[in-house]
Amino acid sequence: MKYLFFFLLFSMFTANAQEHRTEITGTVKDVAGNPVAFVNVGIMGKSLGDVSDRAGKFRLLVPDSLMNDCLTVSHIAYKKYTRYLRELVGSPVSVVLEDSLLVLPEVNISPLKGKWISNKGMRIPGGVMTTDSAGSLGEEIGISVKLEKDGLLEQIRLPVSQCTYDSVLVRVNLYLLSDEMNPKLLPVPPVYRTVRKADKKEKILFTYDAPPLIPAGNIRVGFEIVRVDGSGKLIFPLYSTSNLHRSVSLDAYKKASFGIKASFMCGSDSKKPKTIPHGRG
Repeated sequence: MKYLFFFLLFSMFTANAQEHRTEITGTVKDVAGNPVAFVNVGIMGKSLGDVSDRAGKFRLLVPDSLMNDCLTVSHIAYKKYTRYLRELVGSPVSVVLEDSLLVLPEVNISPLKGKWISNKGMRIPGGVMTTDSAGSLGEEIGISVKLEKDGLLEQIRLPVSQCTYDSVLVRVNLYLLSDEMNPKLLPVPPVYRTVRKADKKEKILFTYDAPPLIPAGNIRVGFEIVRVDGSGKLIFPLYSTSNLHRSVSLDAYKKASFGIKASFMCGSDSKKPKTIPHGRG
């Protein structure tokens, strides 16, 4: 019986490894025909995804078991695009994204009112947390904090122990955690920072040119890998703090008992709402 079990297990693994995959390629553009970079492309909740490059191009290898699912193309600055994968076989896909509007409050803030807010947790001596060495685009780690009142987000500080990529581009995403395992993306233009192998151990600083207003509540700050040059990983100090992690674009979040630590500077005071066109990512 024991040998039968191992035979079946091996057979299942072999069948899964040999499952036929269909290549889906395409380009993401806006309505004016301009390529859109760093768009999340994949299947919602599944470990299959990509991020479009600077030319808007993406590539997926889809197993037959997922061909009845929908392809989702998502960026905070545009309306979401979905199509059944089985409809996209045969030739490169041309995805056209329609502009979205971000409804952001108009605010007045004194820099003197800003303060640094951080997630809690003790440093684990010698412990580290790393990104996937395969360089999975769309991989995201982050922190969760409770914001007692609406605040104006000015800067975010992320400690990094080491970067072994030649370089990696990191995007900040902001979420409201009304449901912990299903963060709701806030309508905030993203900010990016490039981390290079040559950089010394430091705290990476993300700065908003136009600080967005963040609502009170449980807030998640996510750090997403959207481009890598060379092979390697990002290495962070490890803390005794819970963490949500996703392995690729649009994958389901998984909870871990340990994670990273980061902080952000938040001010206060908001005025009337204002509807403005998005900032391109």
